[in-house]
Amino acid sequence: MFFSYDSMKSIPKIGGPFRFFATALALCILGVTGCGSGKFFIPLCQAYNTCTTTPGGGGGGTYSSFAYVANSNQGTLAGFPIPSTTFTSLTGASYTLGTPPSAMVASPKGKLLYVATSAGSVFVYVINSNGTLALGNNNQPVTSTLNPTWMSIDPSGNWLFMVSNSSPQLLVFQINLADGVLTQTSQGTIALATGNPTQVYITPNDKNVYVGLGLGGLDGFVFDSVNGTLSNHIHVRPLINGGSADNTIGADNNSAYLFIGEAGSGVRVLTIASNGTLNEISGSPFLQPNLGSNSQLGPSYIVVDPTNTYVYVAYRTSNEIIGYTLGTGGTLTALSSSPFQTGSGPDAMALDPTGKYLLVTSLYGNPDLEVFSFDATVGGKLDSVLSTPTGTQPAGAIALSVVP
Repeated sequence: MFFSYDSMKSIPKIGGPFRFFATALALCILGVTGCGSGKFFIPLCQAYNTCTTTPGGGGGGTYSSFAYVANSNQGTLAGFPIPSTTFTSLTGASYTLGTPPSAMVASPKGKLLYVATSAGSVFVYVINSNGTLALGNNNQPVTSTLNPTWMSIDPSGNWLFMVSNSSPQLLVFQINLADGVLTQTSQGTIALATGNPTQVYITPNDKNVYVGLGLGGLDGFVFDSVNGTLSNHIHVRPLINGGSADNTIGADNNSAYLFIGEAGSGVRVLTIASNGTLNEISGSPFLQPNLGSNSQLGPSYIVVDPTNTYVYVAYRTSNEIIGYTLGTGGTLTALSSSPFQTGSGPDAMALDPTGKYLLVTSLYGNPDLEVFSFDATVGGKLDSVLSTPTGTQPAGAIALSVVP
């Protein structure tokens, strides 16, 4: 079921979850297709915020978190409740945006969801306790910029970072935690080295910010999470000048090592000094040896498991996730059970808050969203649990956020 905010304007205003349910009911009366059937719906208990079991048969037990997927091909958001016990199926709700999303990020505290559109506007949604979304800031954008393509929020939840692939610059905003409104910091727009910004990554300890610049390499900063300022600007060139692109960034849970998914080179591992300086370790970059470099040209996302033992890298061009064991000194050893097959063009990954599941979205579908668990007997191995479309395939799942 698709809910259009333009359609909702004509519905009488009713407070709280009752307003949402009345809206859904009115849309069904108006003849919107999919009412009472299909893969996307808001369960009645969610509308009334009375759920005690996972809506839609998502598992036997309470749901502990919510996953949101931004679909660029259809201009929609899909929301799914994540169970705290075993998955048996996955169903959720769909929200019509009216324009294609280009980036999305959620507050680590699970209260706010920011969605950037291809038109340049950024909107904030309040995440209700039952996972439903309410458009904030009186339905107006919280900021606008040219072609925003990536947003990240620091672990404190106070600062939002944004880049556009149309210009090498970093924008930093303070988040009003009460209503989600953004205010650009006193540093304004921070110039980056020449390149095509791909991602912004903040280390788990909230002390460093890194920006991938594609063929331009990577920029890094020391970050003061109290006042939102950046300092100690450094630049790391690609391993192979003109032939490698720094596409994705990650770090271990202790913020000791930075991982750079570099197309044409592999995974580069660098130590992070207190002043933000990066030093590449011996043996870096690392590849999965039985595959060769040609199959590892499109690194798109990096995730480290909750035990700080395994590193997973999604590769968009080869439709797979490659897993590594994280060893002493930051060395990476490819898992013999790896690679793990995904949908077409995997471009985002996220752990659920329990650390039991790894969710993966694929830009070109088949499937749009897949859930993996960590194998109980083979260390680091990923087992596919289930998958689901997030819209009419391919939905163009461009971003994924999982919130507690």
